Amino acid sequence: MKRDEIIILHSNSIARKLGIKLEDKEINYGKGIGRADNHCLMNGWIIVFEMEFSQRHPEMNVMKVWPYLESNGHKKIFLIHHIQNIKRVSPNRISLSSFIANKIKDSNPERFEYFQILGELDDNKESALKKRLNELKIVAC
Repeated sequence: MKRDEIIILHSNSIARKLGIKLEDKEINYGKGIGRADNHCLMNGWIIVFEMEFSQRHPEMNVMKVWPYLESNGHKKIFLIHHIQNIKRVSPNRISLSSFIANKIKDSNPERFEYFQILGELDDNKESALKKRLNELKIVAC
C-alpha cells in the first residue's frame, strides 16, 4: 500500500469515530510552507489530520500551520496530530510539537486547536477529542 493510501485509511478510521467525513486529499498551506495529509471543512473550521508514520520531526507539521493562520486571518484550524511511530521520535520533539501548538494558539486565540494522539487512539483519547470538538461546536459527538 502506498503512503498516501495508508494516510487516507488511517485518518478516515479516526474521522469516522468522530462523525467527520474527510476530503481524502492534502491541504496546501501555501508556497514554501507545505501541505497537510488530509482535511475537511466543518462549521467554519478546517479540520486537519497530520499522520506521522515515519516522520522524525513532527514539530515541523505543527509549525507550518502558523504562517497559514497569520496569512489567513479569518481561517480556523483544528489540527489532529497522530504520531504513531513514538519509539522512533524523540520525546523532546513530541514535547516540542505541543509547545509550538500552544504558542500558535496563544497567537491565534479562538482560531487554532491542537490534539495530539500518541500511538493508537484509545478510548480515553477518543472521548477527550470528541468532547473538545463538541465544546467548539465543530461536531456534535
